[in-house]
Amino acid sequence: MKKLTSILLALCLMLAMCAVATAEASIFAGGAGTEDDPFEIATAEQLLALAATVNDGSAQGYPGQFFVLTNDIDLAGVDWQPIGHMDLEDMSNTSCMFFGTFDGQGHTISNVTFNSDYPVCGVGVIGMNLGEVKNLTVENVQIRCEDTYSMAIGGIVGYNMGAVHDVTLTGKNDIAGVNATGGICGGSTGTTWNCTVEDATIHVLGDNDFSDGRIIQCDIGECGGLIIGGSFGGTMDNCTAKGTVVAEGNEPVGLGGIAGCLEMMDRVTNCTAEVEIISEKGGHAIGGLCGFSGTHSVGDIALATEGVQTTEYPGIIDNCSVTVKMNVPGATHVGGLIGTGLYYYGEETAFRIANCTVNGEIIGAVTPGAVAGRAENSVIESCEASVTLDGEALTEEIGKTETMYESSDQGEEEPAA
Repeated sequence: MKKLTSILLALCLMLAMCAVATAEASIFAGGAGTEDDPFEIATAEQLLALAATVNDGSAQGYPGQFFVLTNDIDLAGVDWQPIGHMDLEDMSNTSCMFFGTFDGQGHTISNVTFNSDYPVCGVGVIGMNLGEVKNLTVENVQIRCEDTYSMAIGGIVGYNMGAVHDVTLTGKNDIAGVNATGGICGGSTGTTWNCTVEDATIHVLGDNDFSDGRIIQCDIGECGGLIIGGSFGGTMDNCTAKGTVVAEGNEPVGLGGIAGCLEMMDRVTNCTAEVEIISEKGGHAIGGLCGFSGTHSVGDIALATEGVQTTEYPGIIDNCSVTVKMNVPGATHVGGLIGTGLYYYGEETAFRIANCTVNGEIIGAVTPGAVAGRAENSVIESCEASVTLDGEALTEEIGKTETMYESSDQGEEEPAA
């Protein structure tokens, strides 16, 4: 009886999926949603229909379903809503997130505009990605999310928990948020490779106050970068970026050319950035490649809390190159390549930098390093750095920052000396 019941349940599920697929097919240009016969999206209306059926949960995020663009799509004048989001009232609800495969087939989505003064998590063309986004160009993005509790604001993907690759952000792009703001992805725990930002200005909003002497990772004025705002876990390879990162408030944390944060990542390889970083009111953890990075000696330290496990210690930063200009008066934890590691559950995360080059100009930072601002337990080898500090050659490879940069997970406990 149990076996028969299981068979009947499986048949019912298959019939239900077929019925859903048939209904969904009618809102697209064609296709059945399979890998061999994907749903086809040819118009702005069909792209909006995809967003609506993900956001209302009716399609359960299209798990195992495939989509292709068959035309360029212009969203000028369209009241855009990202494809998928995080339900801030019930974060366990995944039905409103995108689980499918979105293949741009080399086409372009242009003139994306989204503004919010209310809390949002996951903003971009695709807001929450737990599937795959690939072969897509996005052009002319204007996004601004000002609410203090907003996060994961990206030009193409808001929050990537899957894979994003072979995508390009081009044209004139202006993206602003308070927490995890980036050109390709706002936040990421997944993988990214072959991503390009041709031109973007990333604005990091919000004010911090570390006047008590402790610099603690926060959720405001945090993590801005041209490829990813803030990444925790995953890998990155062969990404290239050009543009500007601007912090508008007091003492922002985590600013970088490729990313503000590349923390708990096994490998960051073959990445190139040409970036200007501006933070006129101080700041901490600022680097031409990334603001802070590294892995913990206990690979599963973040498995239960964040679902992230690492296999490399120290985390590998290999064959990366940056050209950077920083105007960061009063900022600490500043390096030509990497700002610092993060004090996290009893130790500072560490990185191994190899075969990297830095050409840069730093203005106003406090005891920066030509390669890293702080590098406890880390290794720097086979790197070339040509960096000036306030017009003079900066000869110190590692800066002399004494205060640790801490994770908020440390709570109110005083760190070990």
